[in-house]
Amino acid sequence: MSFEWVSYFTCHDCGLQKPSPEVPYDHLGYAICPACGAETRPTTAAATTPSTMVDG
Repeated sequence: MSFEWVSYFTCHDCGLQKPSPEVPYDHLGYAICPACGAETRPTTAAATTPSTMVDG
């Protein structure tokens, strides 16, 4: 008896749930919701937050 794990994609914008293999992905590997087109990329605010240097 075999068992296959299935990973599911859940859209945070519209709530759609689909098996991950049925969801399209962009060229960087981020999922794109097939229902509403929302992308799962990280927010730009986290990427542009300046880091603070700490003097030791």
